[in-house]
Amino acid sequence: MRRASKGSRTLSERVYAALLVAYPAGFRREYGREMRRLFADRRREAARPLALPRLWCETLADLLKTAPVEHLDSLTKGEGMKRTLRTVAVAVTAYAFTLLVVAPLFARNVGTMPGFVSNLLDALISTGLVFNFVYLVLTLPRWLEGPRAVRAALVITTAVVGLLITLMMMSGGPHARVNLLIIVAQILALLVWFTLHLWWVLRRRAAGPPAAA
Repeated sequence: MRRASKGSRTLSERVYAALLVAYPAGFRREYGREMRRLFADRRREAARPLALPRLWCETLADLLKTAPVEHLDSLTKGEGMKRTLRTVAVAVTAYAFTLLVVAPLFARNVGTMPGFVSNLLDALISTGLVFNFVYLVLTLPRWLEGPRAVRAALVITTAVVGLLITLMMMSGGPHARVNLLIIVAQILALLVWFTLHLWWVLRRRAAGPPAAA
């Protein structure tokens, strides 16, 4: 049977393919193509009235039931569990150090710093907290991995930072002005965290898995 090309997929098939991101990346690599093929076959057979809505109800129910199980299984398997615990431990340590040491030290000395330096350090701290949290949320359940996770974290963090700046401007009243130094500092901080994370994931990918003994 000739397989349909990507351009000839129906809307239902494209939506289903997008929903598969709810499964861990390893699971998608192993079973994603077969799951998409099976869904396409079932959709073609759903010719009766209400058959397509019934197919979607069954599909969504199965996704809600099995995706969390697969994430739990991927987190608790051997090296996956070790890596998850190690990542969480490093993240908790980094957040504790930032909140208990770096942030108070910055607050104590901010008055003695040049304006742009204080804006940049403030942006690095606040944006770093958001960026790293978003990256962990995306990668620990294996929703996204590698450069895709870094790019998604950049987009989400940029949206959060932009929203916070907008709310600050709105709370300042109709005559509030945009502080260009703050905007530039936030952009530089986003680029710094994006570059560091991208360098890290590309470095790990280049290193590859450890050789078997």
